[in-house]
Order: sequence, then structure tokens, then C-alpha cells
Amino acid sequence: MFIGFINLYWWLKHTKMNKRFLTTTAVFFSLYGYSQTQGTSTISLGISSSTSEVTNNTLTSDQTSKITNSAFRLGYGLFVKDNNKVGVELLYNKSNSDYFGSYDSREDKGFGGAVNYQRYFPLVKTFYAYTGASAQFLYSKGKTNAPNAFDRNTKTNNYSLTASGGLTWFISKRWALETSLISTGIYYSKTEFNEIAENQSYSSKNTYFSLSSDGLINNLAFRVYFMF
Repeated sequence: MFIGFINLYWWLKHTKMNKRFLTTTAVFFSLYGYSQTQGTSTISLGISSSTSEVTNNTLTSDQTSKITNSAFRLGYGLFVKDNNKVGVELLYNKSNSDYFGSYDSREDKGFGGAVNYQRYFPLVKTFYAYTGASAQFLYSKGKTNAPNAFDRNTKTNNYSLTASGGLTWFISKRWALETSLISTGIYYSKTEFNEIAENQSYSSKNTYFSLSSDGLINNLAFRVYFMF
């Protein structure tokens, strides 16, 4: 056996082809490590923000409405199998609207959670495609401030089941960047309205259901992962 170890040492030391083989093997396994194996945990942070303006040109004046939206997602995930991850997320949404020529302003805030599953498929080196599914709940409250008209307060429960696909770049063994490119889902919401105008109060309820799909590059969102 001792002679066998000596022969193996000489074979590794003096054969150029074998050195190249070892180098190639080491690179392969270092890249495979980025695909994330069973037992790897992740902490994710997702941030998105958008601002839109609409201008209504009239003969006497120009009226502009501005809407600002921001969303934050903090999550934990676990690779239960190689390239198969399950996770949970905490959600926070905020929207501010300024309506000129109509309502003065409106603010909406929402809190919720989600559970999800994603499966990864290798493309080139450390770039992977993924498909996934998610179930989400969001509770939001909104208030319209209109001193010259009426105040409208709303409470909404939002439920959704979605399927999505996108790309993930495993930058290193610790960091990854991910974007969603396409999604489809079922959405259900129930809203309670409470309006106050001229010392009178009005209440109503509204239920909404939809099935929608976002095409390629629509609703672009990014997440940053820290893996350990």
C-alpha cells in the first residue's frame, strides 16, 4: 500500500495532463457550490419603488396627479434539496397619492406575509433560471384626506396565489442577486369603505377577484440573498 501512495504522488507531481485535470475539477466543484446544496440557508431583502405622474391639460390650468409606491420584502429560505428552496417572507407596502384638482391626498400602508417555493436550473456558470410558486396575504389600511369633499377610510384583505419565473446570479458562495421576469396569479381582495361627509357616515363593502398574467420584463423586481 505504501508503494501505491508513492506511485500516486509521482503521478500527480509529474504529469501535466493530470495537473490540468485537477485544476478543471476544482473549478467545477467551486462553481457547483454556488448552485447551493441541501441545508444552505438564505436571508433575502427585496426593495422596489415607483413614481408616476399624470397631467390633465385644460384651457384654464394644468392639473397633475402624482403616485409614489414602495415595497419591502424580508425573507428566510432553506434549500431542502439541491437547487430546491422553500421560504417565508414579511411584507410591507406604502403608497402616497396627491390628486390635484380632485382629492387632496391619500396614503395606504400594508403589512403581510408569504410562503414560497423555488427550483433552480443551471444555465451558464453561476447563472441559473428558476421557477416558483407563492401564497401571499396582505392587510392594508388607507385614508383619503379631502377637506373640501369627504374623507374615505378603507381596510383591505388581499390574498394571492402566483407562479413566477426569473434569473438568479450566484455571485459567490455567500451572495446572490435574483430578478423575477414573468408571473401569473389568482388574486382575491375584500375592502371595507367608510366615508364621512358633512357630518354623515357611509359604509360599504367590495369584493374583487381576478386572474392575471405579467409578460416578460413586466413588474420587474430584484432580491439580494445572503447565504450561510
